[in-house]
Amino acid sequence: MAAREAWQEMLTEQQRKVFNAACGDLAEQIVWHGNRLSKDDWRHFISGTVLGWRMLPGINRGEGAPGFVMLGGSSLNLSKEKCSEALDIAFGIGDAPWEYEPTQTKPVRWGPAVCKARWLTDEAA
Repeated sequence: MAAREAWQEMLTEQQRKVFNAACGDLAEQIVWHGNRLSKDDWRHFISGTVLGWRMLPGINRGEGAPGFVMLGGSSLNLSKEKCSEALDIAFGIGDAPWEYEPTQTKPVRWGPAVCKARWLTDEAA
């Protein structure tokens, strides 16, 4: 088993704050399969991935095809372990986005909250 990173030892509330900051950094810098996601979109997207997606037909409101709605869960429902998993996913996407979205060629430049949590320094500053 690999050594645990410092951010993996945080309390869940601290993890949520770092997760929120990481999702904000992703929102500013990553286009996901042609879509610009908001910070909340990233949070829901990654949380749903960790908690398990469910897909339901949308409600027909008489405005065309209702499509489908993906349900996964809120980041507020993440346990410490699941929040660590969500952070792993967020950091993986940001550190090597081309592995998830081939059109993305540069890693995310993490903001101060993520750098502090990951014990990273901004070498370019």
